[in-house]
Amino acid sequence: MVIKALLVGIIMFFAKFFDWGYFNVQLRPIMLGPIVGLALGDLREGVLMGAAIEAVFLGTFSVGGSVPSDIASAAIFGTAFGILLGKGTSAAVALSVPIGLLANLLFNFIAGFIFNFVVAFEDRAVADHKDKLFTFWHIFAMLFYPTVFGVMAFVVMMIGVQPVQHFMNALPPYINNALTAMSAALPALGMAILTNSMWDKSILPFFFIGFILAAYLKLQTMPIAVLGAAVAVYYVYNDFQHRKEIKALKASGVGSKSDKGENGEMEDFLS
Repeated sequence: MVIKALLVGIIMFFAKFFDWGYFNVQLRPIMLGPIVGLALGDLREGVLMGAAIEAVFLGTFSVGGSVPSDIASAAIFGTAFGILLGKGTSAAVALSVPIGLLANLLFNFIAGFIFNFVVAFEDRAVADHKDKLFTFWHIFAMLFYPTVFGVMAFVVMMIGVQPVQHFMNALPPYINNALTAMSAALPALGMAILTNSMWDKSILPFFFIGFILAAYLKLQTMPIAVLGAAVAVYYVYNDFQHRKEIKALKASGVGSKSDKGENGEMEDFLS
């Protein structure tokens, strides 16, 4: 168990380092799930759990300093507990949501309290023209944040698996059924949040096309995704060609007149 906990801690460290460290790249559950599954010896379950948790947090993203949930912690802990407890995807999804909210408290403490002191030390170093001291505090902040989460992940996996196992086993059947139903509904909620953030009337036909393909024609997710990708590539290519044509017309001095004429005709038609 020590090796597994250590591997989970290392994964957490690098996930947080990539997020707030040198690369500034947020690793999503669909990437972290297979990595955790591979580390714990069950790649297949890791892929399934990562995809399920990704669906839950599909429309969740950080804007500036606003972090609604710690997605990386939710993915890593949710997948790890789901595999080690042997409860499957439903347990991983059900546990990932509260874990993400709890881990976000630690993030707020570090970013809102600890880093304030680091910024003050950096400002003092800049005022004193101490470049090396400023670099030290900058590197300290880059390493302190992922180290805290890595140690936290190691400790949680060492002491938290058995209590969570006893808690899950002690739940009555109707609670387990409710968790299973909730885990099935949460991906739909994630998809709804994503759709709400990018909704436009022009994509309404594709929404119904996808629904018909899945509900009536019984197509699996993969062929629908491939079809959607093909349509997206077509639209991107068509838009690219259209922009090239407009640019060529404007370069020849025809575009502005034709555009103005088309707009004038449209205004006359609508008036």
